[in-house]
Amino acid sequence: MASCWVLVLAVLGGACALPAPAPLAYTQVLAQAVDTYNQRPEVQNAFRLLSADPEPSPDVQLSSLRNLNFTIMETRCPAHTGARPDTCDFKEDGLIKDCSGPVLTQSGRPVLDVTCVDSTMDPVRVKRFWPLVPVVINTVAAGINLYKAIRRK
Repeated sequence: MASCWVLVLAVLGGACALPAPAPLAYTQVLAQAVDTYNQRPEVQNAFRLLSADPEPSPDVQLSSLRNLNFTIMETRCPAHTGARPDTCDFKEDGLIKDCSGPVLTQSGRPVLDVTCVDSTMDPVRVKRFWPLVPVVINTVAAGINLYKAIRRK
């Protein structure tokens, strides 16, 4: 009976002594985010990393980032063939998507919730009311002055 407990303690001690998995580098997380996007069912052609903010370098620490911001572009390779997007050429007039998402880690591993939007769409212009206020005030003032001038005659 004592030998069973010794065996259980040895297994538990060995499991606790295993090193924790090494944290992923910024470049690995970017690659994982692009791969995750390419696995979506609506993606016809694979996308490849075009740029990232900040640019990938050994100086960038994943723990210092709050958001993951990058741009991807459509390639000529079909998405679900298993081809590596890094080896595919960019598609001429391919879609360009701006992607972002929070950087969350659980147990030292990143949890990605990336949202990508088409960056080739025209932005929606929002008309603001406030720049028109001085024009309205000047027009009303001119109308009042004209009214006063007509009334004096």
